Amino acid sequence: MSKIRSLRVFGQLRLFHYTSVRLSTFVSSTTPYSDKYYKPIITEGAAGFDKLVIPKDFCADNQSLKTETQEQLVEIVNTFDADVSAVVGYGSGILPQNGYDKDKEKQLDFIFLVEDTAKFHQQNIKQNPSHYSTRSQTFINLLQGNGIYFNPYILVKDKLTKYGVTSRRSAFMDLSEWSSLYFAGRLQKPVNYLKEDDMLKFLNQYNLKNAMTIAIFLMQANQFTERQLYEQITSISYLGDFRMYIGGENPNKVKNIVSKQFQYFQKLYDPILEYFVRRNYLIITDNDVDRTFKTNLTTNARINLISSLPLRFRSQLYSKYPESSVKEIARDEKLAENLKALISSTIIYSSIAQGLKGIFTAGLLKSIKYSLAKRRKSEGKGV
Repeated sequence: MSKIRSLRVFGQLRLFHYTSVRLSTFVSSTTPYSDKYYKPIITEGAAGFDKLVIPKDFCADNQSLKTETQEQLVEIVNTFDADVSAVVGYGSGILPQNGYDKDKEKQLDFIFLVEDTAKFHQQNIKQNPSHYSTRSQTFINLLQGNGIYFNPYILVKDKLTKYGVTSRRSAFMDLSEWSSLYFAGRLQKPVNYLKEDDMLKFLNQYNLKNAMTIAIFLMQANQFTERQLYEQITSISYLGDFRMYIGGENPNKVKNIVSKQFQYFQKLYDPILEYFVRRNYLIITDNDVDRTFKTNLTTNARINLISSLPLRFRSQLYSKYPESSVKEIARDEKLAENLKALISSTIIYSSIAQGLKGIFTAGLLKSIKYSLAKRRKSEGKGV
């Protein structure tokens, strides 16, 4: 391996193809994906963080999805005085989606990753007391927990804003172990990094690879288009999301996201698709703009993919097969069904917990306003 730099996360925090298809299909300058970089967390989970190293020349350009409003978004983020390690912008206000009122100003959604959430809130409440529904630091810390603390319906530089706060450690845990799939699920879709963090992008490459693994296992057809693949990936983070069952999300949300952000998805997953094609897990059968793929998952291929899933998630999967080997799991006809159930059970807990938390962090009136806005959006009446 070339020279590497070690980032201690908690210290400082053969291509089988048709003759017309060439590897030049993939033109990203991003560092090619390889499981070898992630062996410590694949085998040890969070306990392996201190052993992670990032190649010196590591590049994740596939995740750089800047927009024409980049400068204004950065200005909004820079109004906060409290220390922030990284900022992720997401949602239709940051990256456009089909199906929403283009003339109505959209809320801007951000997630702040910080080293110390208690310290952040202590500093932020002094600068922005009106953002909080309570001034009690103890209550804020209690609600924060290991999840995300959201302040919605905030005006920042005359822009309607919602920002969430989570610890860098919790975010990294979810990306590497799929402990809640709340943060990791968001980053499986295109997002805009307004303040970057090398380790965040490094871990998200692993998250993206696992999202594609699950999507391919869940695909009902043996052959599918690139668009269908991204729709399957996008649907993962909504499995078990209680808002999808109570009318709190647009029922066409998945198709809307992929339709409007298709080029973003192509860039984001380019190195991951290249990995799957190089490993012969996927075969390109049509190399048009919306490429068509055919799965080529032998038993050994399925074993390799299952064995590199996030440790916590993988352990829960294995617990469904207490007397089976990985080989038997890989051959199980109900594997897709069990994967889907496991993802749903993980997400439903985190989505309900986050929803209940939102009632307290936003305050009752703001929560009602937010719920009504989400319902109007789901009915196609605007954002």
